[in-house]
This record gives sequence, structure tokens and C-alpha cells, in this order.
Amino acid sequence: MTTFTLNEEAARDWVTSLVMAYELAEMNGGADDPAAVSMPQIGMDWHPREPGQEDAVASLVRCAQVQTGILVPAENAEVALEFVDDGDDWSYRFLLHVRAPVPVTLVSPPREVHRIGEDSASGVDAAVAILREAALVAGDLRERLESFAEAVARRYPGEAGPGRAGAREAQARADLN
Repeated sequence: MTTFTLNEEAARDWVTSLVMAYELAEMNGGADDPAAVSMPQIGMDWHPREPGQEDAVASLVRCAQVQTGILVPAENAEVALEFVDDGDDWSYRFLLHVRAPVPVTLVSPPREVHRIGEDSASGVDAAVAILREAALVAGDLRERLESFAEAVARRYPGEAGPGRAGAREAQARADLN
């Protein structure tokens, strides 16, 4: 499986165009274009750690993967960002969705929202920092999955995994009856 790649220069250009579109829409009294509403709503002074920015942050990560050459996902995989209200304060975590060869989702440990991105970063810099973090965490989760698969293959050489052992035990029981 390939890794996640962030093209920071392309990401910076793309986010800058998002900021310009958002700022122009704000100057004109709001966004009337439905396509603009589906894109992350990020301004020059955007602070992703502020309350209410969860949708913009999640949309940023999602949209960056469908834009050509920005956040290039691993083959048959995508990264998502999820916010969780833990009852005390909000936290976030990344999810790695692998579609093939077997659908599986891996989840990063939760982090407090005040840790997302980079300290004192805003606007374009904050968005690029979040995309950088998404690529790094997704790559780490992918490596953990590969390590797990390799460990299972070593533990059960020549077999499909622990499920095969259960099938052998069931067959042995059937043979005894």
C-alpha cells in the first residue's frame, strides 16, 4: 500500500484560493454559490481551534483528497477527521478508511482540540498544518496496519490467519463425532 503524500506548495495554493473565495463571498454579502458552500469556509484570520470550526476542519481534510495533487491518499484508502465531545472538552482523531483488500477503519488516539494544527497559526498556515498532520497520522496508521498484517502472516505462515485455525478445530471436532 502506498503512503499519503501532501504536496505543501499545491496545498498552499489551493487553500489560498479557498481563502480568496471565502473573503470575496463575505464582501459580497455571503456565499450564494452552492459549490462554494461545500468547500471549507476558511478566511485569512481562520483559527481552527476556535469553537464551531469542526465542520471546516473536517471538510478541509476531505476536500484536499479529492483535489488533484494536494493530499494524495494511499491506494484504496482515505483519511478523515472526526471530532468527539468527551463531556469535558472536545477532542479530535483521525480515521484511516481502507477499502481493499478488506474494508477496515483504524482510529488514531484522541487529541485535545487545542492541539490541532500549529500554535498561533491562522488562515492558510493553519490549514496546511492540519493537512500535514493528516498525512503524517494517516501514514502512521497505515504502517501500523502493515505491521499487524506482517505479524499475522509470520504467526500463521501459509494460512489465511487465525480464522483458519478455528476452521481446523471445528473439522477436528466433526471428525471425532
